[in-house]
Amino acid sequence: MKPLYLALAVAMVGSVIYHLGQKLVPPAAHPMAVLLAAYAVAFTLALVALPWMQPTGTTAPWRLAYAGMATGPGLRVALVLGLGVLLIEVGFLLAYRAGGSLQWSGVAVNGAAAVLLVPVAVLAFKEAFSLPKALGMLLVLAGLALLTRR
Repeated sequence: MKPLYLALAVAMVGSVIYHLGQKLVPPAAHPMAVLLAAYAVAFTLALVALPWMQPTGTTAPWRLAYAGMATGPGLRVALVLGLGVLLIEVGFLLAYRAGGSLQWSGVAVNGAAAVLLVPVAVLAFKEAFSLPKALGMLLVLAGLALLTRR
């Protein structure tokens, strides 16, 4: 299997587990306490996985992993990523508590985010945009309209 497809499959399985977990959070549980516990588990698992996620031929996983994280772009990216992750987590948790559907909430959020990221990808990252991609975005918007219809 190509590395890209394997990575996407891992993300897909993770997303299914994530949404099931979010939907199963008991109503009495405090959202921030749930997130703190979830991130403690994620932190521990990342710590355990760190030695196996090194570039080939490296021998100092800890030093290499944290190089550039104390200051500079690594720290800024980690701060932005942390904010994004927290907003995603809280948003889905509160959406499911408010009666959000497991079958369409994730699709709606990811579809809308994809549409919002198109101008960023084209302008900031110089990614190509084409007629087939434009048609795909129109299909995403049509799907979002259908999904959110009552």
